[in-house]
Amino acid sequence: MEKSNLHIDPKSGFCSATKTFHSLKPTVELPPQHLLLSADAYAFSLRSGLGCPDSAALINSTTGHRLLYSEFALRSKTLAAYLQTVIGLSKGDTAFVLSSNLIQVPILYFSLLSLGVIISPANPINTQSEISRLIELCKPVIAFSISTAAHKLPSLHHRTVIIDSFEFDSMMTGPIRELVRVEVSQSDLAAIMYSSGRPGESRE
Repeated sequence: MEKSNLHIDPKSGFCSATKTFHSLKPTVELPPQHLLLSADAYAFSLRSGLGCPDSAALINSTTGHRLLYSEFALRSKTLAAYLQTVIGLSKGDTAFVLSSNLIQVPILYFSLLSLGVIISPANPINTQSEISRLIELCKPVIAFSISTAAHKLPSLHHRTVIIDSFEFDSMMTGPIRELVRVEVSQSDLAAIMYSSGRPGESRE
């Protein structure tokens, strides 16, 4: 059933026929499905004609530190090259991310998406048994975690990288390595999300 044929409440976006909430914002025109374009490349392309590469992309609410778009793009690319050439991540791998809202996380996500790596985010306040269950579901080859939650993670094929560490900062700001372009299509799996809408185990 097309959205245009549905009766959607103009205030809430709710459709009583399908029991579904719809966005009230204008429809976003996405690139053609056949175009090889990763989520990070598409996001960066939206800014290509704005002519303001040095406006703030991210702001750390705790410290007030601002990360410019030019810095964000460079750090994402530098980190992606490190993950590809040094650690050996490749398209189709899954990365488990156990972190609170840190300024490093969007950089990490863009880097992983550019490589075609599947992101599996989790809440660091989850118990060790809950995290073990999630890892059984998504089968990651690597984990990225804040230092206070890393002890909850088992050993993985690669290892656990601590996001709030000097090592991770150096991965983003160190020598620029050659990045082999990965073909990522819009139909490729980007993330494995978990639902916790009711009591019980998390579900994919």
